[in-house]
Amino acid sequence: MKKIFREFFSFFFLFLLPFIFYLLSSPLQALEQKGMALGLFSKDPQYSYEQDLKEMKEWGITDVLLLVSWYQHDVKSNEIVPLKDEKQDTYTIPDEKLREVIQQAESLGIRTVIFPILRLEVREDKDWRGVIEPSDKDLWWKNYEKFILYYAEIAATEKVSTFSVGSELLSREKETEKWKSLIEKVRKIYPGKLLYSSNWDHYQYPEFWGSLDYIGMTAYHELSKTKKPSLKNLQREWVKIRREVLAWKKKYPRQKLVFTEIGYPSVDGTSMHPWNYFMEGKVDLREQALCYRAFINSWKKVPQLAGVYFWVWWGEGGPQDKSYTPRGKPAARYLQKWYKPVESRGK
Repeated sequence: MKKIFREFFSFFFLFLLPFIFYLLSSPLQALEQKGMALGLFSKDPQYSYEQDLKEMKEWGITDVLLLVSWYQHDVKSNEIVPLKDEKQDTYTIPDEKLREVIQQAESLGIRTVIFPILRLEVREDKDWRGVIEPSDKDLWWKNYEKFILYYAEIAATEKVSTFSVGSELLSREKETEKWKSLIEKVRKIYPGKLLYSSNWDHYQYPEFWGSLDYIGMTAYHELSKTKKPSLKNLQREWVKIRREVLAWKKKYPRQKLVFTEIGYPSVDGTSMHPWNYFMEGKVDLREQALCYRAFINSWKKVPQLAGVYFWVWWGEGGPQDKSYTPRGKPAARYLQKWYKPVESRGK
């Protein structure tokens, strides 16, 4: 019997224990798209995003999401148009600037995603693109197709890697045949990968996922009911969400997941309502960092996840900043550890 125990412990220490340590120390899941949304928010036509892109490259970012906006007047409008007055908040980035950013990114070896988004010029309480009800649905679809195909042409000529056919249009998502027709038209123009971005609480409703290459969704999930959450509790919520998403995703085994937007303003209570970009409160860098850690720890080894785009790279950031950017904040460390592991730094 003693001989059996000795042999077992010898086998354990020589073979099993090193393997266990290997598993525990294995690198984080290598994402196909280590992404960040670049805020194209400058109203200065001479502003260059090249330095931003260079810094992003240093962080290990491989893919940049570029949001472009056209507008309809209100939730019942049918017309969808670009707005060119850079002095207004409602503003469409000029094509030449968009192309410049794409080319600058390409020169640095960074892939790009064109992400057209529909916005409203006039909003009443609780109005947003997710509740639009155009008075003439056929005319609205005609104009929406014009909007999407316009940017599909740019995506094709600039050899953009991924293109989105829409974002968070909850009230229109059940018009499956309209979406399939639009996707087919886009594919005739643009040869790259396609996605649609659903809202974090509405991804189960679209029925056209099978026509796309990726299942896209935002990730502004409400993780806590307190302004002082623990890492353990935040991770518990993310594990629950992960299980629900992956269980649903079994219906679409071919498409991998892409989180098109995830972010947290560095404000006290950000884990409660991370989608609330106008949140008031005191600066809270710790809670923002905890939210980053909880997400990364919960999704870092999920092979069904193709990419993540954190919101958003814009502004200087720093310890007094309340915005979403992780620049100059503790959250950056956790992002960089995932995107640029120690063994790849300095190469």
